Amino acid sequence: MKFRSAVKIVLPVILTAISGSAFAQATASVTTTGSATIIQPITLTQGTGLAFGTIVRPGTGTGTVTIDSTTGARTVANGVVALASTSSRAAYTVAGEGGSTFSIAVPATFNLTGPSTIPVTLTPTGSTGTLSNALGTAGTASFGVGGNFSIASTTVTGTYSGTYGVTVAYN
Repeated sequence: MKFRSAVKIVLPVILTAISGSAFAQATASVTTTGSATIIQPITLTQGTGLAFGTIVRPGTGTGTVTIDSTTGARTVANGVVALASTSSRAAYTVAGEGGSTFSIAVPATFNLTGPSTIPVTLTPTGSTGTLSNALGTAGTASFGVGGNFSIASTTVTGTYSGTYGVTVAYN
């Protein structure tokens, strides 16, 4: 009798468990959306290069030559003389998707080489920029790079030149 009482109690519990799992959901799904915004490629063009012009080294000691990154103005100090010649900041134009921000990467230094080597410290007008106009239209922005270097009374005379890379990228 005890066995039958136990079966009467346990059997409904087992049947309930089996029927509950028979109605359990084995899969689920949801519809998801995707999106993309397509923009114009970013481009960089150089207008003018960085030109320090013709300068006379100091008679004694060490002086400096500087090209301002914003104005392109050339200044000299400590015995250096600037002769009438072409000098300019490097000027760049960025084009791409209007309203977009971008980063500017300019190396901290580069070398002018000639009869010897002159290290130049570069100074961009900024490290970021924003293109004109709105998303969906073309935009432009500009920036400049100036620099400076020291010149000693013992610096070898001659013509010096060098190159450096400038990179812009969308943020």
